[in-house]
Amino acid sequence: MKLSVPFIPDTVYAKILAQKKADLASVYFCLHSGPMLDARVQSTPVDPSLFVKTLGRLTGIKPYCLLNSRFIRPDLYLDDLFLSRTLDTLQKLHETIGLQGIVFSDLYLIHALSRTGHGLISHLEAVPGINMMTDTAPKAFFLLDAIRKTGFRLPGKLVLDRSLNRDFHGLERTVRGIRQAYPRMGIELMANEGCLLHCPFKLTHDAQISLSNTGLVQEQTHRISHTLGCHDTFFHHPHLFLSAPFIRPEDMHAYAGLADTIKISGRTLGPKFLGKVTAAYTQRSFDGNLLELMDATGFLADTYYIDNKKLGPDFLDTLANCDKFCQKCGICRELFTHAARKQPITIKPYKDKQ
Repeated sequence: MKLSVPFIPDTVYAKILAQKKADLASVYFCLHSGPMLDARVQSTPVDPSLFVKTLGRLTGIKPYCLLNSRFIRPDLYLDDLFLSRTLDTLQKLHETIGLQGIVFSDLYLIHALSRTGHGLISHLEAVPGINMMTDTAPKAFFLLDAIRKTGFRLPGKLVLDRSLNRDFHGLERTVRGIRQAYPRMGIELMANEGCLLHCPFKLTHDAQISLSNTGLVQEQTHRISHTLGCHDTFFHHPHLFLSAPFIRPEDMHAYAGLADTIKISGRTLGPKFLGKVTAAYTQRSFDGNLLELMDATGFLADTYYIDNKKLGPDFLDTLANCDKFCQKCGICRELFTHAARKQPITIKPYKDKQ
């Protein structure tokens, strides 16, 4: 089972990925110029030549570009200049690095791009992003039918919703249905996001990120999550992290035959983080603080050390077979008490966060 990993234009990180090419199926990245079309908070612009140069090390690995913001500024859907320039940028990536496709969460944008008649459209896959929450075969069918109505190619893979990671009956049913209808469709699962199971803040959080990326309001999503949302929940109930539907490196084998690729997240956390996570998942083992592999809950690593090895080989079976009625269940709390300890208070140099 291979990995789909984030790509950032860092020479050291690119070298690490080049050394692990045999374990990689694809890389994904955002556009580093122009309006923000990415489902993350606005990033610092990057020199396009550095981007192409570093990504050029990964020949043979399929590259995908993220256009997965939940929404964009409404006037841009009808802005021919914006749409053409976006496609021209993608055209350059297609010509220089063999761009395979785009990942989207906004079907309005896909239709708007398609209606330009740009010659690139028919050469790119349109892959529904994980934030489309594809958790059943019928939902996958409707998404694929919607893509078919555009000029984009059907995707070569579908990224299934995180909730299926610990629901093997639902996962098996969904994968079986998709493969019966689309035998060659690849199935991808997200490994290390680490947010709440069925996070009740998620849709609003996604919308807040998209709104801040329009430039119409000041970015405050992190502050809101920290004081009112999922971060606040984890601070008060840290054992709930174990109920999050992440996949540990040691548990990847359980998905053999169900998934073709495992997706790594955390592209905003820097090359040091991504190098550590990629190494753990290629080695199928991690001896350390499990929180250090997580994207959304990595902030807890400064407060708690969860000894991954102490969770034991039965961790996935135990959590996958519980009824998810956390109010009357003590399994995660017991596991957390056994495997976790409080971290000493330290002040880390800023460079250690990069």
